Amino acid sequence: MTLSHEVECDEAYVIAGHKGQPEVVKNKGRKGRRRRLKGKCGRGTLEKERPPVLGMIQRGGQVVINLMANVKQKTIEPFIKDTIVPATLVYTDEYGIYARLRTWGYDHIECQSWTRRVRSR
Repeated sequence: MTLSHEVECDEAYVIAGHKGQPEVVKNKGRKGRRRRLKGKCGRGTLEKERPPVLGMIQRGGQVVINLMANVKQKTIEPFIKDTIVPATLVYTDEYGIYARLRTWGYDHIECQSWTRRVRSR
């Protein structure tokens, strides 16, 4: 499936694992989650049981979702090039992995992220 015209790209981090199943966590030899303890810092990866999902949606059209091992330019480039037609206008947030979209042959508009808009008010 290919997307064209105007496409929006974004990534989300899905918590995988056995949340709410303490017996499974115990069998895996991990510590259970406790209140008031923060999780590990940084973005997720497949190895950390918090895999990133890259979503691409054509405005008024189809949606393509890919489960990624990590979110790096070299990882997302083949998915974007296989899915989005060159010279398409691509909307993204300000995350640095999208910095090379213009060199890959796409028109690129960087939109201010939702959290930044809320914090700036």
